[in-house]
Amino acid sequence: MTVGVGVVGLASFYGPAYAERAAGQTDVTVAGVVPGDATSEQLASLGRPTPDDFATAHDCPVYDDMDALLSDDGVDAVVVASRTTRRAADAVRALRANQPVLTAKPPAATADGARSIAAAAAEAGVPAVTTSPARFDDAVKELARRVHAGTIGNVLRVHAAIRHDRVPNVGIETNAEHGPREAGSAYAMAFYTADALLWLVDAAPQRVYAEYANRNTPYSEHPDLGTATVRFEDDTLGSMTMTYAADCREPLGNWEVEVVGTDGTIRTRHEGYEGIHWHGDGAGRRTELFGRTESPILDRQFDAFVDAVRDGAKTGAVEPSPGRTTSVMELCEAWDRAAANGAVETVFG
Repeated sequence: MTVGVGVVGLASFYGPAYAERAAGQTDVTVAGVVPGDATSEQLASLGRPTPDDFATAHDCPVYDDMDALLSDDGVDAVVVASRTTRRAADAVRALRANQPVLTAKPPAATADGARSIAAAAAEAGVPAVTTSPARFDDAVKELARRVHAGTIGNVLRVHAAIRHDRVPNVGIETNAEHGPREAGSAYAMAFYTADALLWLVDAAPQRVYAEYANRNTPYSEHPDLGTATVRFEDDTLGSMTMTYAADCREPLGNWEVEVVGTDGTIRTRHEGYEGIHWHGDGAGRRTELFGRTESPILDRQFDAFVDAVRDGAKTGAVEPSPGRTTSVMELCEAWDRAAANGAVETVFG
């Protein structure tokens, strides 16, 4: 079965990026595109293709709106990468047309938007997946497998860190994630760390605290640094840091996770491509390295989504599920409120 993918939004990295992945497969096609409201000049300033260039590269039609795209019989699934303030509405529109959806991250500008996607996906019974690349990283996946298998005993503390190049000034006014009034790094970046913490701790968040700052991107209204904590209902402690303030991602990497348990500690590293597992089982104490291949994580994310579409899978077939994504956005929102208010935020009870 050939899967025809419609793309909504060219001002985000993810619209063109997923189209490139579709074009690289023999059984996936780009069926059409809705460019969004950015002009060709604005798209060029962001380093994104213009609608004409995109249509030429992928031999597909350009549509003015979602209704036109969704009426195309060649569309079997939709990548939604429109600006965050309308991303949830576009995803819901596609889901109500019974089209599986892969959104850029974050899936919306608010937790309410994520809830609307989850409700529409449940009603349609089709996959609704949010991009979460760390889930497709070899070392992070292996770390999670070992944690869930109990190899470090009971989880006591989890730390997740994300480091990324700072958002560029050029074109920022139409940047789909980081433009004025868009979700910004408190959601687009903290989504990684919140997803990691909720993936690795089997308890609900209870209270949080956060400090955000903008120190090196004065042209942006969003934070470029953040540090936050979360106490879970089982007394597990979580923490996160996000750094968006310097152009030094490579070769230092994107994300790091550390989990401390009653019987050991396990972590991935920004530096290099490996995971480290310290076993703490008495006389058998040892250090074990496990590998990371510099893997095409977005290829894997896209393939997982397309496979679910091809298999006729139901909602939740690919993680993070819409329900988990809602919880991630709720945690991001709680951190954002805590940072704005300068006070501990009670999430539950």
